[in-house]
Amino acid sequence: MVSAGELEIFRHSLEGAVEEMGVTLQRTAYSTNIKIRRDHTCALFDADLRHIAQHDVAPQHIGSLVSVVPRNFKDRLKDLEPGDGFLVNDPYKGAVHLPDVMLISPLFHNDELIGVAANSAHHVDIGGGTPGGIPTDSTDLYGEGIILPLSKAVEDWEYNETVLDLIRRNVRGAEMRLGDYRAQLGANRIGEQRYSELVADYGADTVETYLDELFDATEDRVRAAIADLPDGTYEASDYLDGDGVVDEPVCLKLAITVEDDELTVDFTGTAEQNEGPLNCTPAMIFSGTMSVIMALLGADLPKNDGFYRPFEFITPEGTMVNPKPQAPVASGWEIPMRAGELVTKAMADALPDETIAASKGIVCNIAYGGDDPRDDGEYVYYETVAGGYGARKEKDGMEAVQTHFQNTANSPIEELEREVPLYVRRYELIQDSAGAGRTRGGLGVRRDMEFYDHQTRFSILSDRAKSSPWGLFGGESGRRAHYVMNPDTDNRKDVSSKSTTTLDSGGVASIQTPGGGGYGDALERNPEAVLEDVRDEKVSVEAAREAYGVIVTNDGNLDRKATRDRREVTRAARSDGEDSTLRPSATESEDDGEETPATECDTEVSAE
Repeated sequence: MVSAGELEIFRHSLEGAVEEMGVTLQRTAYSTNIKIRRDHTCALFDADLRHIAQHDVAPQHIGSLVSVVPRNFKDRLKDLEPGDGFLVNDPYKGAVHLPDVMLISPLFHNDELIGVAANSAHHVDIGGGTPGGIPTDSTDLYGEGIILPLSKAVEDWEYNETVLDLIRRNVRGAEMRLGDYRAQLGANRIGEQRYSELVADYGADTVETYLDELFDATEDRVRAAIADLPDGTYEASDYLDGDGVVDEPVCLKLAITVEDDELTVDFTGTAEQNEGPLNCTPAMIFSGTMSVIMALLGADLPKNDGFYRPFEFITPEGTMVNPKPQAPVASGWEIPMRAGELVTKAMADALPDETIAASKGIVCNIAYGGDDPRDDGEYVYYETVAGGYGARKEKDGMEAVQTHFQNTANSPIEELEREVPLYVRRYELIQDSAGAGRTRGGLGVRRDMEFYDHQTRFSILSDRAKSSPWGLFGGESGRRAHYVMNPDTDNRKDVSSKSTTTLDSGGVASIQTPGGGGYGDALERNPEAVLEDVRDEKVSVEAAREAYGVIVTNDGNLDRKATRDRREVTRAARSDGEDSTLRPSATESEDDGEETPATECDTEVSAE
């Protein structure tokens, strides 16, 4: 029997190895998306392909490597040689969308296979019809870029140049892309060195014993955390915007069943797979849902083989969470993001102290590319734009963050303007975008980019242009997203959440992300907190009055008597049953068209 202390030392040795792999990948990568935004992950598996540890800086990847490695390597183990490496990004081999390319390398010690090192990194371009690997109107996987079905690309820790030539010819910004592939190889080499050292220190038999103990101990911890949840079935649903081809809202349904120390997530009732790219693989929906479930469980739980045992996921085939092969998946991450939101919504009544209101609810993929006027070269850039987090019982939502499973950094203006021929004209919090409540949501972000001296193609794969992030327990909804070309001009054009636009020189793309929903009655918010928000220009004087019943004087001070009077009148009107609900703080002053109600999916809605 291994002692708890010994097991913790062993666990942290494994986690130290995958963290060093992740740092190696980040620091040697070329693209901003990896070296700054950290859109990557690394993992180790043992010789039986059991998941040992994972560098979980990007929780969206927790379901991908654990899906791909056992599924694709179990019949190849006897044929592996030291220094081999395999590239894979095929969604129908257990992966996610095509830009997330995985490199998998067998690990040897004294010529014996001891495990597998694997990493996944989001490449800024993977080919396909639009720059950045996010085609907005694809109707099959073939139109979304290069498909790599577990292709042997490395021998003796060196890439096969023919494979690199194939990739080079099919992607934009090829040299930067190849730099990222080489960074992935370096990360796996570190994984081999560190895991081999661990086997040398402990001995192969001891490592196997410790792993068995670690998996069982992790399973016990996860089951204990689940057992603390109240038994029952908890349901929630919401609409997503159209799929990029058909402009009609589609329904995502989720049911969480807690029974003793096991938890089942069932997506029965979710819409059928879409014609356009709004589909996701089971690995994707697992990651998005589990990232929030892990937060609700509230423990620092290791990610290994034992972690997954108490969970069951039901993803009906032919739905948008488990499409049939060759369906497009470029916009797939929007579905797991919303699934994470549905977890907090479903569990709200059971866990009111732990849950939060809806956050921005979008990944907000944007990509753009063209000919760089500074050097006549080709450029391509990809990023996601932050937004507001939902309010909690005791705290306001965070502003300008990548929510839930994303956990990636925001692209700095300096880095962006150096790499791409554009000027960031506005990068700011959106006043009044947060849902009002006793605690308010976080504010959304506006990012305006002007492209100079050239024509660019600007693509958006996002959502929340037709519905707003909901509030909880009387809290108001946050402002929904707006995607605008050439704002504040006579040529202003509102575009859909899944669209590609050609911008001429001097054209501006404005991305305006949602604010988070509020929590609790806005009339119960401390007037001093509202005043502070007004002074910080997060809430306008008008919204303070209309949404919170707080009166701010012309000289910027709190009128306490007028505030008490307004709130008393509003409460009295409510008790008399009058329709006197305060207007939400989330303004929609730039609306064109109607909003789909943020309600359960059994409500009829208009696609307009």
